[in-house]
Amino acid sequence: MSNLLQTGAEFEKKLKERAESTEKMLNDEFRKLGESVSEAVTSNETKIRDAIALFTASTEKSLEKHREGVKEAMMQHRKDVLKLAGNTGMMLLGIVFLLFTTSGGTLWYLGGRIQTNLEEIRKQEETLQKLNAKTWGVEFVQDGNRKFLVLPYGKSAEVIPFQGKEWVHLKE
Repeated sequence: MSNLLQTGAEFEKKLKERAESTEKMLNDEFRKLGESVSEAVTSNETKIRDAIALFTASTEKSLEKHREGVKEAMMQHRKDVLKLAGNTGMMLLGIVFLLFTTSGGTLWYLGGRIQTNLEEIRKQEETLQKLNAKTWGVEFVQDGNRKFLVLPYGKSAEVIPFQGKEWVHLKE
């Protein structure tokens, strides 16, 4: 039994040695892995930082080139824009001139028509005065179905039978 105990003790001792050696080996491997990961992270961080800086610089250069291109294009098209604005202004001036000319012509035409109408009215008034002189101021008025002779102010009338008809005699 002592042999068995001794074998058990030796086995336990070997197990402990093996456990210690495995633990030491694992610790060494984990330390190496940690260092490797830390080194990789630091390396990647530097690479990422450098890539961001490179991208930022490249973007700024592209943006500056784009700005210069836009500025150059604007300067090239400036003449075209000024020409377009000038053409638009001249067109507006032409339209305003056309409107004034048309309005003036219309007013001149309507003025002539008004003058002609006023002359016609004056002639009709003269004719009416001559007609009133011939009818001694008597007016004929029709109101619905009734008909009237209206005498001038200060005149009176007397109905007289004459030649088989009734005549109206005006008196002052």
